[in-house]
Amino acid sequence: MNEIYIKATAPASSPLTTAKLMKTGQTTSYRTGDDPNLATGRATSFSILAANNPFGNTNRFTDELGGSTYTNNIVIDWSTYDGSTVLGWYRLKRPATGSYTWNQAIDNALTFTIGTFTSGWKLANMMEYLSLVNWGNTPANKINYAPFSLVGDFWSSTTDANNTANAFYLINSTTLHVFTTGKTAGINSLFNRVFTVSGTTLS
Repeated sequence: MNEIYIKATAPASSPLTTAKLMKTGQTTSYRTGDDPNLATGRATSFSILAANNPFGNTNRFTDELGGSTYTNNIVIDWSTYDGSTVLGWYRLKRPATGSYTWNQAIDNALTFTIGTFTSGWKLANMMEYLSLVNWGNTPANKINYAPFSLVGDFWSSTTDANNTANAFYLINSTTLHVFTTGKTAGINSLFNRVFTVSGTTLS
């Protein structure tokens, strides 16, 4: 009798641990089958991760040192960590007073510097803004929570494909809306950048 040997091989790739969307933040259920009842999404809650970040805690949001001091007003969102990079935000609106046109917002983001992070900043895109929305927040504005506490209108870097003279912006005040308007309008903005993570050092 001839023996047949079967060689087992590992799969070509493993699924990403960050493939699931985050939880919305809603925790009060109003009927079977609604968002809080099903509680779908990654992480324990909107602000608590299911596993430790590289600093050894389960906080979704920390400063660049893994704490909550925010001396440089940088907020790291560990829900975006892919094992080597993570998205971080400058949490104060830009400009501090007044407003930017869309082009001014992009130009100022590209030249923005804070602390030792002197390059790599950009104007946030619309999907990045929406990732910060806590749908369980009881105030009308859904990004009014620590460590952000943001109220106002914010340019995104996302152009309106139906009218390329316009771009999308987020209204986060008495209501939450996504609108599009001409790129010459004066609106605030938020900057973010991708940080490289090596142990507990971000660069």
